[in-house]
Amino acid sequence: MHKGAIICIDDERAVLISLRDQLSRILTERNYSIELAESGEEALELLAELNAEAIDVPLIICDHLMPDIKGVDLLKQIHQLYPDTLKILLTGLADMDDIVRAVNKANLYRYIPKPWDQADLKLTVREALRSYERDCLLEEQNRNLQREISERRQAEIMLRQSEARLESILNSLEDVIWSATADTLDLLYLNPAAAQVYGRPTSDFIESHSLWQNDVVHPEDQHRRRKFFQELLQDGHKGVEYRILHPNGEVRWLSDRARVIQDEYGNVLRIDGIIYDITERRRAEEKLAFDALHDGLTGLPNRNLFMQRVERSLALCQEDSSYQFAVLFIDLDRFKLVNDSLGHACGDQFLISIAKKLSQCLRGSDTVARLGGDEFTILLDGTHSINDATRIGDRILAALAKPLQLGDRSLFSSASIGIAVSAPHYHQANEVLRDADIAMYRAKSCGKGRYAIFDQDMHAETVKLLQTESDLRSALKQELFTLFYQPIVNLKTGALAGFESLVRWQHPERGLIMPNDFISIAEDTGLIVELGEWVLRESCRQLSYWQAHHPSAKDLIISVNLAGHQLKESNLADTIDQILEETGLDGSSLKLELTESILVENIDAIIGTLTYLRGRNIQLSIDDFGTGYSSLSYLHRFPVSTLKIDRAFIDLMMGDTENFEIVRTIRTLAHSLGMQVVAEGIETDEQLSILVSLGCELGQGFYFSQPVTAYEAASMISRPTDWQRNHTETLIMDSQAIKEQLNLMPEFPTINPSSL
Repeated sequence: MHKGAIICIDDERAVLISLRDQLSRILTERNYSIELAESGEEALELLAELNAEAIDVPLIICDHLMPDIKGVDLLKQIHQLYPDTLKILLTGLADMDDIVRAVNKANLYRYIPKPWDQADLKLTVREALRSYERDCLLEEQNRNLQREISERRQAEIMLRQSEARLESILNSLEDVIWSATADTLDLLYLNPAAAQVYGRPTSDFIESHSLWQNDVVHPEDQHRRRKFFQELLQDGHKGVEYRILHPNGEVRWLSDRARVIQDEYGNVLRIDGIIYDITERRRAEEKLAFDALHDGLTGLPNRNLFMQRVERSLALCQEDSSYQFAVLFIDLDRFKLVNDSLGHACGDQFLISIAKKLSQCLRGSDTVARLGGDEFTILLDGTHSINDATRIGDRILAALAKPLQLGDRSLFSSASIGIAVSAPHYHQANEVLRDADIAMYRAKSCGKGRYAIFDQDMHAETVKLLQTESDLRSALKQELFTLFYQPIVNLKTGALAGFESLVRWQHPERGLIMPNDFISIAEDTGLIVELGEWVLRESCRQLSYWQAHHPSAKDLIISVNLAGHQLKESNLADTIDQILEETGLDGSSLKLELTESILVENIDAIIGTLTYLRGRNIQLSIDDFGTGYSSLSYLHRFPVSTLKIDRAFIDLMMGDTENFEIVRTIRTLAHSLGMQVVAEGIETDEQLSILVSLGCELGQGFYFSQPVTAYEAASMISRPTDWQRNHTETLIMDSQAIKEQLNLMPEFPTINPSSL
């Protein structure tokens, strides 16, 4: 690439060619291009293009006499574009005025007469280019020098600005920035944040070496900080956390990170560090640690901390055979009633007050903890005998028996307490707590408001329950259940009205297990939902099968018990719809039996579900009516079609006027509300006759049949049984005596549902 262009201007082409050839020989060692122009106008256009392309023009050789413009005038114009370019004027007639004017106005370097001498031209051109290049070099050097000076000035300005910014940043930081000598640790620099962090003026630290080194450091952490500086010099960088003391006595936590600064030869120059105030973080960590081991409501130790302390007591037992301890498991009686009636806020205050009462019953070495809900535990440390534990148990029961004042309310509380005493066979804390829990449930089952001491019989019973629960789960997976069916009879006609489904567990080892031995476990574990769904599906499937194969079964009703857990399921209605669709059973052939206690637990929530089921023509029955807790004012709100009288009233009806009146009242109440009555537990002719005389529509019991298998139930459907054939004779037995007995007992007036 050329480093510039030399322009030759002449109106004679032959002159231009000759000039170009000679210049080419002169410029063999210089990298310049030679451009030709035959007129002033062409020269100006060429120069404009070179200028636009930023091409340097060190020399212009121009003829003086040209048709369109004089050489002097052209060079003046060119001077405006290229003021530093050297100009040589070729002229045959030297006009000194023009020459002077060209020197002054166009920076004329020299003029050469025509025809020129080649040696003179060669010398002139070389000297001109040397002069131009020397001037350019000097100018470049000058520019470089000026630029360097400018850059240095700018660097100094930027350095001052940077230092100012750094100083501003260091002054505005909340963290302490420090620098100290490596040998004596004398402070070289300390930013103003130190005053805020340490609570002392920064100047105090600069003036006092000991203040920085030891005086402000917490006495228990001074050794740690000295060790930090020793290891820092060995490792080159180090961090440490320690406490300091404010002048006002406040303790604060600091985190100090430092690095040893060396020169390029490895010589230690100083130590630089930064100190963070981590007091809030430390407090948060301590709070998290406290919260992890304490109950958020009462502030008592929680399960984790309690179990740690029991583990520690177990370890002491292994080290010292004479050491004993005891664990008390406390469950408040009827706490749910406080929560439900007074609200959770009041319930929380109740628990806080109970926690204080329990703490007041103990020694300082003992531990009371809250496991959750209304369950508390106590670790009695260093007991001498079981009497120590029972004495604390009596003290707690007595304290809880005293009224508890919450605002303007006086509340009474009681608890069931289980006690487990340390023994050699205990190896883990959860074993002790488990046995105390078992004993607590024994105390609760014995009437509440008392304590029970764990023994091995309780353990055996618990193991049996756990085994039953495990077997029950397996039975659900393997479908080891079967249904029995107890006939429900129309008492007026003796005709079969339907069946009640009763589940049995066909255990592979224990044989046939009755519901009383496993239903409560299924309810406690939540397995009753899955079991109840199986019973419902199988019952509907069985009745649908009977209806398809026995014409006389088309009007039969299958009654299925519905557990409280099932009723709480949000998808209960969808599940029942799906079962009816799968089995092909019409909803009018299904009756669901519910207990009174289930209905009153959450009235508003279940009424919608029950109303939907009645809309599907599914009948609803209240089972064991009269033994529950429902209020008569609620009864008319439920879309119930049947009341079932509990067998306890039927058993005592004959010899007890009060029970007879209860039966008659239930019948009257049911009829007033448009409901049918089902009497269960019928076993004698006399019971049957009285119930028929009272107007009870339906009945079941051993008088008609025990629960039977599906095969036996099918036989009943297909042909009449003995009790069906003898029904008329049974009804007239002792009828006169029954009527006389009934006449002695006045009829209750009809009840208006709207008055309930």
